[in-house]
Amino acid sequence: MSEHDRILVAVDGGEGGRAALGYASGRARAGDADLWLVHVIDLAVATGVFYPYGYAGLAEQIREAGAAVLARAEKEAAELVGADRVSATLLDGAVATELVHAATEASLVILGDERRHGLSRIVTGSVTGRVAARAPAPVVVVPTGWHAGPDTRRVVVAVADCDGSADLVARGLEEAADRGGDLVVVHAWEVPPVYYETTLGGLDAAGIENEARHRLTRTLERAREMTPEASGTEAWIEVRRGQAARVLVQASSEAALLMLGRRGHAFPLRRLGGTGHALLREATCPVEVVPPPAQET
Repeated sequence: MSEHDRILVAVDGGEGGRAALGYASGRARAGDADLWLVHVIDLAVATGVFYPYGYAGLAEQIREAGAAVLARAEKEAAELVGADRVSATLLDGAVATELVHAATEASLVILGDERRHGLSRIVTGSVTGRVAARAPAPVVVVPTGWHAGPDTRRVVVAVADCDGSADLVARGLEEAADRGGDLVVVHAWEVPPVYYETTLGGLDAAGIENEARHRLTRTLERAREMTPEASGTEAWIEVRRGQAARVLVQASSEAALLMLGRRGHAFPLRRLGGTGHALLREATCPVEVVPPPAQET
C-alpha cells in the first residue's frame, strides 16, 4: 500500500469519525484506493497537565482505549471495503500536528465533524481547521450524520480568483466526472458595508458580474483542456452577490461535495481564513480543501 493510493481517515470513536469512515469508504471504492485509519491520542492528561500529582496507570489506560476505538473502526472498514484494503495506526501527540504529518503519506485526508457532539475533540473544532489549513494533501471534512441522496452528484467549486483557479476547477471536473454528476463553479462578490454610502450610487453590478463570468469562462476552458477525460461533464458558472460564506453554504445544500482552494493570495488564505472556517462548520455537505500546487506552497 503506497501513499499514492490510500486515504487517511481520522477516527475518534464518535459520530463524526463514523461519518468520515462511511464517506471515505465510498471514495475508496470509487477510486480503487485503500483506507488508512489513524487515531491520535494526546497523552498530555497523563503527564501532569490536568493531573498535577500524576497517575501512573492513566497513560496506559488511554492507549488501551485508543486501541479499542481503532480496532472497532478497522472492523467496520473491513466490512465496507475488505480487510485487505485497510490498515490502522495509533499515534501519540498533538492531534493536528500528527494528522498533518501523516497526511504526507496519503493522497487524501478525511475528517469527521462533530459539530453537534461535544464528547470528542480529536478531529473537531479548531483541530479540523488547522489540519485543513496545513495538510499537504486535500482534506475533506464530513458533516456528522451526512448521507448523500441517490440523486446527489453535483460538485460545487468555490472560486475567488477568477483567473488563477484552473487547477481547482480541473479537480472539480474530475470529481464530477467520477460521480457521473455536474459541476457548478460559484463566485461570490460583495462590497464591504463600510463602503456602501460612497460606492453603491455608481456601482455597476451587472458589469462586475459579466466581467467575472467572462474570466471564469476562460478558466473553465483551461480546466477542460487539463481534463480531457471529463469532456462530457456538464458545467455551469454562477456569479452571486452576497457574503461568500452565506452564498456557499446555500450552494452546499444541493451538492455532494463543496471544493475550495487553499492559496496564499486567494480565498481562503493559506491558513484558512474566516470564510473557510465558516464553511467547515456550516456547510451541509462534505467540504474538500485543496492545497495549492506544489510550486505555490
